[in-house]
Amino acid sequence: MMLICLSLICIASIPVVSAADSADSKIRVVQATAEQVEKINQLWGSDITIGDYMERVHPEQLVGVSDEVIKEMHQRKMHWPDENKMPAEQAQPDSILATLTVDGDLTIYSNRINFGSYASCSQSASYIYVESFLKNTADSTVGSTSGSTSGSYVSCSNNVAWPPTGYYHVHSWGYTITPSTEGSDHSASKYFSG
Repeated sequence: MMLICLSLICIASIPVVSAADSADSKIRVVQATAEQVEKINQLWGSDITIGDYMERVHPEQLVGVSDEVIKEMHQRKMHWPDENKMPAEQAQPDSILATLTVDGDLTIYSNRINFGSYASCSQSASYIYVESFLKNTADSTVGSTSGSTSGSYVSCSNNVAWPPTGYYHVHSWGYTITPSTEGSDHSASKYFSG
């Protein structure tokens, strides 16, 4: 019995990664572990690149990604999602500027919170990424999920079971590489009664 319990604890500490192949791309969705959520809270607001963030928090999202894409990630500053500001727009004519729509939300159930996000780009990208951060009243991340692929659309979702009673909201953040653009969204707060 003790061996079964230890096995279940070990399995629970492994990030959940799912991948689905389409005609020309692989979709990777990851539900963050408690350790990854802790790293997100430690890094939140720090002055790092997207590449630094991905390598420290979500290295599984970089498996199979080209060196050129990873190099560009290391050249771009991480813009932390904020409900009051968006990343500065790039100075390019509208005709060649890709736009990225990012949206996220949460649903309250009696025993859990389901949350997720999607990113949709006006042009097909060599890499498109979205991450959904479930935040509590203190604006601390309590759950995260991310998705990546090539193309113009990606989504991700996750559940947090029995979180403490209180208000929760979702920060959503996404970016694309080639074309390069970013976007974020902040959902309304909803109350979980526990």
